[in-house]
Amino acid sequence: MIKFLRTHTLLFFFLLTFALSWAIWIPMAMNYYGIFPIRMDPGFVMVFRLFGTLGPAVSAILVSLLVGGKPAVRALLGQIGRWRVGWKWYAAAALVFPLLLLASAGIYSLVPGAQPLPVVEVTAGSLLVIMVIMTISVMGEEIGWRGLALPLLQQRWTAFNSSLILGTVWTVWHLPFWMILGELETFGWGYWLMSWAFITAGAIYITWFMNNTGNSLLMVILFHWCYNVLSVGFLPVSSVVPAYAILIVLAWAAAITVSSPFGQKWLGWKKYGGKISLPGITTDK
Repeated sequence: MIKFLRTHTLLFFFLLTFALSWAIWIPMAMNYYGIFPIRMDPGFVMVFRLFGTLGPAVSAILVSLLVGGKPAVRALLGQIGRWRVGWKWYAAAALVFPLLLLASAGIYSLVPGAQPLPVVEVTAGSLLVIMVIMTISVMGEEIGWRGLALPLLQQRWTAFNSSLILGTVWTVWHLPFWMILGELETFGWGYWLMSWAFITAGAIYITWFMNNTGNSLLMVILFHWCYNVLSVGFLPVSSVVPAYAILIVLAWAAAITVSSPFGQKWLGWKKYGGKISLPGITTDK
């Protein structure tokens, strides 16, 4: 069994991640559409759907422990402590995509006849709740996606192709969670394709600054947290399709810029892509 895991580590990680998260989300999605045999309380769904976001982290820790033992787990979690990366990488992680979010809202407001973006009423208490929830969910995702999956993908594929693969997997993983939120019913499948486009652009951007910071998970957590807090707590641009389309265009402009020779010249050379490894763990053969 261990030999199989060592030769199919990435595949096993993906399968286990989906199993752990979807075991929580699929019954809740069924409940949303009234086809689950037991009716779930809305408060229960709101709280326990968060546990599904822990699937990637739990899977990554279990896989690392089984394949590489405690040294692999320490190496996996040790990436969170890589904070000495230079101020420009903090700016790249914390500011760029929130600024794109603000820019997309500003551009959208100039469109003739544009409907107003939803107004989110935020109190100190609700903001604190959002910040705590985002901390848990972001760490639950990124310890797996970027802590384990991205290094393994880059052992076999280029940084760009690894980002496309991970962005696609990341999008599919979200599907039952979005069903719980009613997005399929509200927007249809076309909206999910837009989400794939946005998530994939974000994955390329994340790979760029991770490869330039020696796989600093702290930077990825900061990136994901800052964007989510702003988009969920203050400016839900993705809830209005035309505004979301503008954001996607801006996100891809950023992704193309940082993955081009011009972007690497001005924003930092790719020093670490495909060279990060975890003890005892290699990609699928």
